[in-house]
Amino acid sequence: MQIPEFTLQHSQQLSAFLASRKGAMTLPQSQGYLFAIICSPEPLDVHEWLEQIIPDTQGQLEEQMLFSFMAMYHQISEQVYETGFKLPVSLQIGADNENYLDLHECQQWCLGFVHGSQSYVDKLMQAGSLSVELKEALQTAYASLGFFALKPEVIATIAQQNQLSDAQLSQQQYELMGDFALGFAELIEIIAVQSGLYTDEEGSWN
Repeated sequence: MQIPEFTLQHSQQLSAFLASRKGAMTLPQSQGYLFAIICSPEPLDVHEWLEQIIPDTQGQLEEQMLFSFMAMYHQISEQVYETGFKLPVSLQIGADNENYLDLHECQQWCLGFVHGSQSYVDKLMQAGSLSVELKEALQTAYASLGFFALKPEVIATIAQQNQLSDAQLSQQQYELMGDFALGFAELIEIIAVQSGLYTDEEGSWN
C-alpha cells in the first residue's frame, strides 16, 4: 500500500483518537515506543505494535486510522535510518518565570521508549560476550533516552546533587536525548551483533 507522508493533520487525528481510547498510549508515548521498536533487533509486526499502543483492538482499525499510524511509523523509521532523527517532543521552560517547567511531553515520550526498549536492552546487557565499554555505552544511551520517565522528585534530587536548577538539568538532558537518539539504532545494531544473540544477516536491520 502507498503510505502517505505523516502530516500535522495525521498527528492531530491520532492524538484525538488515542485520547478517546481507554488504556491507549498518548501520541508522544506512542512515538517514543515506535522509536524504540524501530531500533530493536527484534522487529514487531504491525498488529503487535498496534496492540501495545491501543490494547484490545486485535489490530482492527478503520483504514484511515491505520494509514495514519503507518505514516507515523514510516516517518520515524525514515528519520532513524536515513535523514536523522528529530525528537517530536519539546521541553517547555518559562522564559520569564524560571519556576515554570513542563516535562509532560518528554515524560510521555520517555515512558513509551522505555516500554519499547526495556526487554531487548535487558537481554543485551546480560550477554556474556559483550565488552564492558559497549555495556556502558548502552547503559548511558538507555538512561539518557529514558531520563524523563523518572519521577519528578528524582529529577529534582539529581539536579540538587549537581548544583543545578531543575530547568537547567532538564535542558541538558533534553539536548543529550537528541544526541543519543541520532545514533541509537546504530549502537543497538553493533551491540546486538557483538552479543552473539543476533546476526545482521537475519534482516533485522535496514
